[in-house]
Amino acid sequence: MSHRLSTDPKSQQRCPSLALSLCASSLLLLACSAGGLGADAPADSTATATGTGATAVNGTGTTGINPSTTSTSGGGDETSGTGTTSGSGTSGGSGATGGTSVVTSGGSTTTTTATPSTSTPDTGGGNTFDVEVFNEDEECDSILDAVYRDFSETHPDFEMNFAGDVVRLNLIEPTLGPESKPVFLDTVGCPPAQADPRTCDNWTPTGEVLSTAENFDQWYRTVDGVNYEFTGQLELVEDETNPGTFVYDNSEFFPLAPEDGYGVPPTAEHLNRNYLFTTEIHVNFTYESGQTFGFRGDDDLWIFVNNRLALDLGSMHAAVEGVIDFDALATELGISPGGVYPMDIFHAERHTYDSNFRFETNIACFVPVVLK
Repeated sequence: MSHRLSTDPKSQQRCPSLALSLCASSLLLLACSAGGLGADAPADSTATATGTGATAVNGTGTTGINPSTTSTSGGGDETSGTGTTSGSGTSGGSGATGGTSVVTSGGSTTTTTATPSTSTPDTGGGNTFDVEVFNEDEECDSILDAVYRDFSETHPDFEMNFAGDVVRLNLIEPTLGPESKPVFLDTVGCPPAQADPRTCDNWTPTGEVLSTAENFDQWYRTVDGVNYEFTGQLELVEDETNPGTFVYDNSEFFPLAPEDGYGVPPTAEHLNRNYLFTTEIHVNFTYESGQTFGFRGDDDLWIFVNNRLALDLGSMHAAVEGVIDFDALATELGISPGGVYPMDIFHAERHTYDSNFRFETNIACFVPVVLK
């Protein structure tokens, strides 16, 4: 089932011509803000990392091309902490009926409107979308169109008994699959190495974080009886203190109102928050030297550039940050300055209690790829 969340952005400014720059020596910034190696981790998990790439280091610290920095991992998963949130949510519609919802979070209020879609939901688990051809003359801006799909706790991959531990690499294939969707690879994956976080560490986790390929295929496809589809927008706002940097930052990322879709899961009734959803974004951008694109949040996050996996933050984990340095990965991604390339973003919030979501980039303009 499909619904529209129509969120009025704070501003609808079209992108100006900006000289985009970022410190060239800072090829990669990776940190885990509140978590680290979980129960499956080795006891001694302090390491010095100086490698480059585009994934996460579990624990506190950074990795970069020039300075040597230390990353120390501590225990933690999504069940640790109090999981408190501020504010409350109300909704004027539920499930397939739509309506207007007002969600108050962290002192700010977001008003969204959900209306039933005229499209026919896919009842066989297949993709209902057609990708429109990119038009270079189409005006770009810093607003990202998103598709959200709400799941219930009965889905095998959501609110699993195992709450996760660290980032897991290699859960999905490194190239984007048919219909611009990620492709299942493994149920366990591997933790990133401290010295080179784009490669697997030398310890093997025991907990499965995905169930089956069939179940994973439902994450980013609208399937009747399995999920509800909503659409909305995320606006990247230029940082007044750092011109040329565009940010979307939400430490209580709940784009769906408490009564939308399957509503608040039983484990979060005391928080009145609608967890257990996925986020899907498809855009095109013009690659220029010096560009970066960063994400900080939980849970799963995969970003493909030119159909190749550029950022791999899979599994359920505490908020983790990873930054794509396009210059450092240009050869691997097959991109050249001045070229226009697709960026495909896939996110999942699939376990209580935290929900963090932050984008930061010096790319000013994106052109949406409309999926129907």
